[in-house]
Amino acid sequence: MYCLRSLLLLFYTLNLTWGWGDVGHRTVAYLAEKYLTKQGNQLVEDLISPSDEFDISDAAVWPDKVKFSRPYSRNWHFIDAKDQPPDSCAVSFEADCNDGCIISAIDNMTHQVQDLDLDKQQQGEALKYLIHFIGDLHQPLHVEDKCRGGNEIHVHFDNHGGQKENLHSIWDTDIPHKIIGIKHRLKQNEEKEPAVKWATKLFQSQGLRPLHAECADTQKPMKCSMLWAAETNRLNCDFVFKNGIEWLENHDLGGEYYDGAAPIVETQILKAGIRLAVWLNALAADRASPASGGLCAHQGGKVRYVSNPGQAPLHRSD
Repeated sequence: MYCLRSLLLLFYTLNLTWGWGDVGHRTVAYLAEKYLTKQGNQLVEDLISPSDEFDISDAAVWPDKVKFSRPYSRNWHFIDAKDQPPDSCAVSFEADCNDGCIISAIDNMTHQVQDLDLDKQQQGEALKYLIHFIGDLHQPLHVEDKCRGGNEIHVHFDNHGGQKENLHSIWDTDIPHKIIGIKHRLKQNEEKEPAVKWATKLFQSQGLRPLHAECADTQKPMKCSMLWAAETNRLNCDFVFKNGIEWLENHDLGGEYYDGAAPIVETQILKAGIRLAVWLNALAADRASPASGGLCAHQGGKVRYVSNPGQAPLHRSD
């Protein structure tokens, strides 16, 4: 029986990579930077204040650094689509986002960046979360409930010392690392330079890709994020789980499976970078000519952002 949720299995999977690994998130951020307008660049400058010590890629990985000290934020990194890949794939905000998820988080953080009544630190943190979450939303297993997003499926990848890893971490880290030639399991390796090179390669492969076709409705963030989530979720049927769990657990995924997964990962990183840039550019344009402000409601000692009085309140990030 697969996907047993035992205490032992839970203990085994506590030390997980969440979302794309650092290299993936950094690449998304560096790629987005190449597509930013003058206003978009200024937004990043104003709210993140990039420097030699902390650039846009550091902002992209920041939410993973703080999530264990902010346990309320852990559910913001994914949405558990309760479907049955490879037989059926579908994601529903109403059914799959009961206690907060990446879709509601993108909505919340988008409104916080737009809320000029918030101080710079609050807006800056919201922007860092957005940079990270738009990356996460393009990782197929962040839009999947099956076996805890693949965390309970234990597989081999390039026979790393005969040890098994979980499928989620293979997609987060192992496949991206192999694509760009980073050695396996180097914890302190320099990731910025490989990420810059990968972003440059992806940018050059696309040339002057038109951005106007991408969803950029920052007034209704869920419209765009659900479109992206559905597209990402479909990959779980089309490829991730296509051969079934038993096949995944009994084959080394560093061979044939990697050959099929690598172009998918590169496409998803590319889409995430472009869509992030479009989102930041749209937010910057919104801030330059705000149509209307949001409302801040105080409930139970916590500030919650409400974009209009009829919308259910969303927790702020502090």
